[in-house]
Amino acid sequence: MANNNPQSRQGRRKKTKQQKQNLILNISIAIVFILIISVGWSIIASPNNAKETAGDTNQSTETTIKYKTANKQKDSKEKSEEKKAKENKEKENKEAKESEEKSSEEENETSPDEEDVIKVNSNDPNVIEAKINPNWKPVGTSQTGEHITQYNQGATDWQEMLKAISYATNVDVGNMTVLWIGNGGEPNKNAVGTISTKDTGLIYRVYLDWVDGEGWKPTKLEQLKEFKK
Repeated sequence: MANNNPQSRQGRRKKTKQQKQNLILNISIAIVFILIISVGWSIIASPNNAKETAGDTNQSTETTIKYKTANKQKDSKEKSEEKKAKENKEKENKEAKESEEKSSEEENETSPDEEDVIKVNSNDPNVIEAKINPNWKPVGTSQTGEHITQYNQGATDWQEMLKAISYATNVDVGNMTVLWIGNGGEPNKNAVGTISTKDTGLIYRVYLDWVDGEGWKPTKLEQLKEFKK
């Protein structure tokens, strides 16, 4: 038989309400507890995070400083090398210019002035052209004392006569083939040298006079058709 006691039903409703309130309270307490744990953990973890962040920042700053320092050293080294290369180039240009000027001066000193060349007549049918130059000078000598002409190759006279022939003809000694060098009439005073050029095959005969203390001096230059001793 059902229990229809109003007092009993009221008691059950009251009990059910109390259970709901207890459940809500327990849930609230659990939420508050979770919040407390979360906040506490955040507080505990924050110093470590800050330390790691600071460490990362310091490391990044140190890396940046090292990178800038390396770049600065590299730039400094490159500038130093560029400066050194520029100085070396300027030095080489200066030396080349000085050498060129010196060579030009020496050439002017040893080359006769072509404007003063005088053409002379020759009765020799083998002579194409004959010239003299009043500005010709002795080419210098290393010999001292009484001069006795030596015509053998390798002798000082031989080398100095070649120098005088080169001076008169403007033919480099290295471009010469010596055809004959011998006495020009007066012993120890005159000589005659005949050479041909290696590059063009032209034949020249040069008359030389000895000047004591100054060396051999060209006196006449002839261009020949062919070599005749």
